[in-house]
Amino acid sequence: MKLLRKTGKFYTDIIISNIGIFIFIGILSSVFQSRGWIPNEEMYAVSQLTYKYLLPSLLAYEAGKRSSGTTGGGALGLMTAAGVLAGENDGGILGALLLGTLAGILWKKEERIFERNASPGLQMLTRNLGLAFTGLAAAFVGYGLFGPALSCVENVLYRGVDCLTGRGLTAFLCVIIEPAKVFFLNNIMNHGILIPLGMNQVQEAGESVLFLLEANPGPGLGVLLALLWAGKRKRGEYLAAAVAETAGGLHEVYFPYVLSDLRLLLPLIAGGAAGTVCFGVWNAGVQGAVSPGSVFLILLLSGRENMAGVAGGILVSAAVSFAISLLILKKRSPEAENTVPEEKREVMEPEKTELKKTESIQKIVFVCDAGVGSSAMGAAILRRLLRQQGTGEITVEACASDMLPDETDLIVCQKEIRRLLPDGIPEEKFYLVESFVDPAEYDKLVSLVSGETLCNTIIPEQRRTEEE
Repeated sequence: MKLLRKTGKFYTDIIISNIGIFIFIGILSSVFQSRGWIPNEEMYAVSQLTYKYLLPSLLAYEAGKRSSGTTGGGALGLMTAAGVLAGENDGGILGALLLGTLAGILWKKEERIFERNASPGLQMLTRNLGLAFTGLAAAFVGYGLFGPALSCVENVLYRGVDCLTGRGLTAFLCVIIEPAKVFFLNNIMNHGILIPLGMNQVQEAGESVLFLLEANPGPGLGVLLALLWAGKRKRGEYLAAAVAETAGGLHEVYFPYVLSDLRLLLPLIAGGAAGTVCFGVWNAGVQGAVSPGSVFLILLLSGRENMAGVAGGILVSAAVSFAISLLILKKRSPEAENTVPEEKREVMEPEKTELKKTESIQKIVFVCDAGVGSSAMGAAILRRLLRQQGTGEITVEACASDMLPDETDLIVCQKEIRRLLPDGIPEEKFYLVESFVDPAEYDKLVSLVSGETLCNTIIPEQRRTEEE
């Protein structure tokens, strides 16, 4: 599982770093294609040129650079991809990522040979000559071998996807996708798998439903609305989470509520499946990658002809998820809302960690899986509150779970993300939250920075299942 997560995170980070280009292609296609808002062949050709040549080249360079740790690996990845792109093959995005990675690994080993055997005065020359000749060989291999092979593999994958889509079986993927999202694998699923497959499907069909499988805000919205409807407490928090999830596309905000009651996975799966069925029935999809999964971005990329079908599918997802969630929540005993059974009170007593403001707190880091969603929102909120309190000199940043800076005084994250971070970090550096949209947590953080002593309450699993 660690290897799988590490590999998925590697490719996810590459996609996320270039996600603006994916959205750029989608917007151009949605607006300027023959069925778009403003049909224009020249501007539509820009999107196709970017998709076919520019995007694979950038991804190959990025994969090579990251796998080798040097720009030489990126250059070799680009040369290898150039050989594939020169042929009449469908190498595509997946091929660029794979070949770039292999080229980077090769260059890393080759560079070590040059460092050991070449004299210091000739290292630069041998390195550049080695890169040029290796790139020449890689381009030939990419043109004659990798290109046709990757084309065959990708055609099999894409035909399989088309078969699932054509038979209306994509709804079954929600059984995997929705639980994976909740357990913080959403970025790996969307950016690592669905977006690359969807981009190729767009070139053939004009749109793809694959972009909506993970990005659809309907299931999460239904759960949050049910919590808002049934709950007597935290209504402001649920409402804020619903707005952040729907308008901002930050799906991570509802994950803690589902993790506290795993029964809510059922309405998520049912809502996602119902929406996907509707997308298939109405032949609806979007024309570019959706990240973040904001309803506004989804509708923008849906195009003129697909907007009604996409909006309808999202509403159906939310309605189904809301109805099933409400049934589940209504089964809770009335006493569970405000009381805890006496016999369980000792076991469910919250753990408390005392946090004190010290002069050493100069940098606070919010951490989530990718560093661009809920953590970015949390960091922005805290920065604004600290400026209002006159303590804006403290640095507040957001980062991914695998890119935690060394010089960090306080780490703010959810309990589930804490398990992904290194074990050697002192516990006093952590501030664990249940939700990034809970105003009370930010009040505590501001008090901490202002010099007050407080307790960060970590609620055990036994108690979390009883709370809203």
